[in-house]
Amino acid sequence: MSLKRRVLPAALLISVPFVAMGTLPAAAADDQITAYAAEATLTKDGALQVKETVDLAAGGTTFSRTLTTRVRSDAERDRTYGLSDVSATVNGQPAQGFANESVDNARRLTLNVSGKSTIVYSYTVDNVVADSTEGREVSWPIVQGFGTAIPKAAVTVNVPFATWVTCIAGRVGSSMPCTSSQLAESAALQIDQNGVPAGGRLTFLTGLSDQATVQPNAEFKTRWTLGRAFTVDSGTLGLAVIVFGIGLLAAAALWFLRGRDAAKVGAGAPERPVLDSADGPQFAAPDGIRPGQVGTVVDETADVVDITATLLDLAVRNYLTIVELPRQSQFGKLDWELRRLNQGGPELLPYEKALLDAVFADGDTVVVSTLGPSLRPRLNLVREQLYADVVTQGWFANRPDAVRNRWTTAGVVLLGAGVVLTIVLAIVSKYGLVGFAVMLTGLVLALVGQVAPARTARGAAVLGRVAGLQQYLVDETSADLPQSHRLEFASRCLPYAAVLGLTEKWALEIAATDHDDDPDAGIGWYSGPEDWHLSDIGESLSNFVTSFGGSLATARRLF
Repeated sequence: MSLKRRVLPAALLISVPFVAMGTLPAAAADDQITAYAAEATLTKDGALQVKETVDLAAGGTTFSRTLTTRVRSDAERDRTYGLSDVSATVNGQPAQGFANESVDNARRLTLNVSGKSTIVYSYTVDNVVADSTEGREVSWPIVQGFGTAIPKAAVTVNVPFATWVTCIAGRVGSSMPCTSSQLAESAALQIDQNGVPAGGRLTFLTGLSDQATVQPNAEFKTRWTLGRAFTVDSGTLGLAVIVFGIGLLAAAALWFLRGRDAAKVGAGAPERPVLDSADGPQFAAPDGIRPGQVGTVVDETADVVDITATLLDLAVRNYLTIVELPRQSQFGKLDWELRRLNQGGPELLPYEKALLDAVFADGDTVVVSTLGPSLRPRLNLVREQLYADVVTQGWFANRPDAVRNRWTTAGVVLLGAGVVLTIVLAIVSKYGLVGFAVMLTGLVLALVGQVAPARTARGAAVLGRVAGLQQYLVDETSADLPQSHRLEFASRCLPYAAVLGLTEKWALEIAATDHDDDPDAGIGWYSGPEDWHLSDIGESLSNFVTSFGGSLATARRLF
């Protein structure tokens, strides 16, 4: 016999069982293993037939041990074994109460025993032959899973054409060489270990010569880690970029074919909203567009500012009047009373009539500070009518909100599919980044959908004229109009200025028509408390727009 010395392979050093110490069967307080011997034989088909003899002085009525079926092989993989034909005898008789249970990556063997007994375990291990850089190798943690210490373990392994042998012993994670491991002339491996602690193991590894006919049959499973699931390398990153690129191209193609306006919006010249008539210059919006329509055509959304501008327009057109109430104290909060002047007829657009009816649903007089809670539930009909109106006018082929909803739904569905795909790919492969790419594509599709409502050629032309109107409201004033027409003209411009963010400027245009220091009764559609001056209307209207819009702020989600 000759002693073979060998540096322990890295794979063997980290080949620790997956069975944690806490999952080992609990031994009775006075269980004691007095002797242990094992014999294993490698068959021609690459299976290892094992027979273990355990002399036990039992302190209880049952005895358990655990055989692992999965051990760590290297930094990324685990090696798996198959166990079959598992049996046990006690004192030469079939073990009573024998149970072979599956636990996490292991088999737990339990039997009834009492006093001094000899237990013989028999089983077959598959997948023990592996290829390595140094040729074929056979390995198995033969001594394992006992909840009590073993004073000495003697192991004999019969492996035809064995060329070297090494082993490690000790607790899980140990790299301590066995007490003795040698290769006999008959190619039988002789291994002895003095003292195997409770929960410890003894793992042997032996090499095969080129003459061995047994074929490799080891099976490995890649160990899941978060880092591996989302591996960043040329393959995973390249595929993720390709998937995301395809998604971007698809979203761009959809927008190009379905989401862009039918015509370009020209810069255009300022649109002077003045119509000369026999009675003098009159306000005339481009194409007769109303303030609420302006806001919806510009941003493709019927929102709170469009509602507020429409209410101002209805007041200016004599369907209601806005009365500023006296402050309750010097620093009290401003409030307003809205009074309905007439019911309105077919001259009103459906969304204008819907708003007028919604505001005055509870009576012909309402206070702005108390209006919000009752008005918010009614705004949905106004929104529906306003979206339907821009389609009826021929400015959009489909309702902008419906188009956005379709794109958003498609994006959310794709995002959800990406989440599922990411989870699946992360579990079974290293391509989790590809799932992220699908998720990101869904997010892009949902975002692109927000600008996808497409204006018709007619809508694009109207938008161009609205841009001209905005330029006029920004750059011009009513100073070039006769004094007698400035108040009415500035009042008619105000709702359009409100929807385009120019409330303060045109409220001041109205205030500029006040040429005396006397209190004013009002201007028909807006009046203030006692001692109110028209010159104060700039601040008053700015506060009104803020307060009325703010009272509807929680309803923004409706739009």
